[in-house]
Amino acid sequence: MSNQTSKRANASRIFVVYRKEMRETLRDKRVLFGVFISPLLITPLLFLVMGYFFSQKSAQDKAETLTVAVVKSPEADIFNAAFHGDPTIRIEEVANIEAAKAGIQKRVFRAALIVPDGAKGQLERGETIKLEAFYDPSNEKSGTAVKRIQDVLKQFNQKTLTERLTKRGLSETLLRPTEVETHSVASEKSVGGLILGTFLPYIIVLTGAFGGMTSAFDLGAGEKERGTMETLLVSPASRTEIILGKVLTIETVSVLSALFSIIGIVGSFGFGLRYLGGGLNGKIAISYGSVAIMALMVIPLTLLTSSLLLVVSAFARNQKEAQAYVLPFMIVVILPAMMSFALGAESPLGLSLVPILNCALVIKQVMTNVTDPVFLALALGSSTVYAATALVICVALFNREDIIFRS
Repeated sequence: MSNQTSKRANASRIFVVYRKEMRETLRDKRVLFGVFISPLLITPLLFLVMGYFFSQKSAQDKAETLTVAVVKSPEADIFNAAFHGDPTIRIEEVANIEAAKAGIQKRVFRAALIVPDGAKGQLERGETIKLEAFYDPSNEKSGTAVKRIQDVLKQFNQKTLTERLTKRGLSETLLRPTEVETHSVASEKSVGGLILGTFLPYIIVLTGAFGGMTSAFDLGAGEKERGTMETLLVSPASRTEIILGKVLTIETVSVLSALFSIIGIVGSFGFGLRYLGGGLNGKIAISYGSVAIMALMVIPLTLLTSSLLLVVSAFARNQKEAQAYVLPFMIVVILPAMMSFALGAESPLGLSLVPILNCALVIKQVMTNVTDPVFLALALGSSTVYAATALVICVALFNREDIIFRS
């Protein structure tokens, strides 16, 4: 009976510390802005603005007319009709190759096409004409110009091939033994999930990991700076109860930050973020089950990062020093999160044991409807172990006098 009373008392004191820290945390305007205003208003607005400008730029790039140099030669006339059929290419003749190269470097021309001598005869004899194209790979418009040249010549080749086969009384089907017609079985919502699955895991991991950073610095180094740490330590609550209350506060803020980021980003798509959604007209949906799995993965992730942030904050003498110490921690979190861009949703089971990355990959699986129960179980289990280990380390360090009272 006494043990049960003691446990209830411990839980009660942890809750008292948690309630006190949460109340003070929610009074901080920086936390309110980072957790609520930014994910729900600023981030969706930025995505909308970015999507709009990307769409406008893409339309402008497609319509822009690019100048291509052609070395003056009677042989080049055979391609006039093909290039005049593309209004986005303007042909300008130059005297020699050197003039064409110099023009590309000065960005007067975006690319150059060199037609060899005897090209007309080669074409009439049914031979292959070996053309040369010059461009500047370091210039985006130059790369676009050479791509347009290749597209025009591809159409020219197809037309010439058809004429050659017709002269010989042959059918084009001789060169096409097979023809594949593809049909998508995925819904538009599934395609939308693939788009969200590309960057949403990265954002959730980052917001979950760093959403509670301000609170962590304030609850550790901030208390030292203000001289309120000693007052808290002489309260009836033990150091373990105090640290658990503080960690739960940071984790709550971190989880809320991650969840509001999900709401803000998905809401952006839902209200018509078609520019980044490839014309999906906002047809992106996340089921309640998917949200539940993401939230489940975020909990051990935020517990891990909250404990580590509080370790950094408790070790630092003040908030400025804590900000200097947190840089390595940020790199450790960002690198695995970035790896999720390159890795597919259907990754090897071994990656389910990699901290932080496993969380991002589970979210990616959820968004693309390829959730592997074994991968999910391993990721959740290993993340829980890492979080518990970090919490034990945090409690142990908090109980050391030389850490708490560093000056």
